[in-house]
Amino acid sequence: MLGMEDGTIAFVWIATVLSMIGCIIFGILMWNKGGDESP
Repeated sequence: MLGMEDGTIAFVWIATVLSMIGCIIFGILMWNKGGDESP
């Protein structure tokens, strides 16, 4: 299924999906954080 005959491929696929979810959550949490806008 989905080319996951090997456990390593399944692990990498799951890690990629979890990384994507982590980036989305990080982006949502940091969306309106004000930065230092002075030069």
